[in-house]
This record gives sequence, C-alpha cells and structure tokens, in this order.
Amino acid sequence: MGEFAVLLISHGYYAKEALESAEMIVGKQQNTQVVSVTPEKDLQTVLDEVNMNYEQLDTSSGLLILADILGGTPSNVAGNLVLSKKNVHAVTGFNLPMLLELFLNRENSMETVIEKIHKVYKTSFNDLNRVLTKEEEVNEY
Repeated sequence: MGEFAVLLISHGYYAKEALESAEMIVGKQQNTQVVSVTPEKDLQTVLDEVNMNYEQLDTSSGLLILADILGGTPSNVAGNLVLSKKNVHAVTGFNLPMLLELFLNRENSMETVIEKIHKVYKTSFNDLNRVLTKEEEVNEY
C-alpha cells in the first residue's frame, strides 16, 4: 500500500494557500487535493466537489481530511464523508505546522500521523514575547 490520501477543506482559499506554503518547504505533495468553500458555492456544489475529489484520490490506504474549523461547512462536509465512506478520518483546526508534520511523516500509518499532528497542534501556539524574554534572561547569565 502507498501513502494515504489528503484532502484539505477550508473557508476561502486558506487550504489552497496553506498547501502551497507547505510545498514551498517540503516539496510537491502527491495524492493531495484542496476544496475551497467560497461565497459563490452552495452546499451542494461543495458536496459534489468533495465527492469528486474523493473519487480522484487514491484512497486505498485511507483518506485524511483536514478542515479549518469545527462546525463550519468544511468540517460538516468532511463529517459527511467520514460517515459515508470507509477508512476516512477527519480533523479540524489545521495550521501550517500540522501540515508540515503530516507531509514529513506521511510514510507512517494515518493513525500515527494523526497522533503526531495532534501533538504539533498543541505546541504550535507560542507567545513570541515570552519566548524572547526568556531567551534574554538566559543570555544574561
């Protein structure tokens, strides 16, 4: 089996731009698609686009969906796929550190990658003022 498929879904073009940013750092990603939920798309159009992407991706090793926020159209559409297809897992709240961790560890099982990106999610928020202040305090000794 190959690497699992990845589908990014977001409000606006956040997912598209996040993927482009990640690829700038770690290289082009295969078996990865993006769905952008924009004001001109109704719910049925978004559902159709997600289903079309599902059919185009190689999901034989599973599909990991990353949506921007819980409770929005992207996560609701992802949930629809989780409930209707096998070996589909969805997470919400994705950010660039999570994408990088995912793409750098994609040769692992989907379950392992989900654990890794969950850890990165919890540690990716940092108050830079505090970090810099602590560093200055350490450098003073």
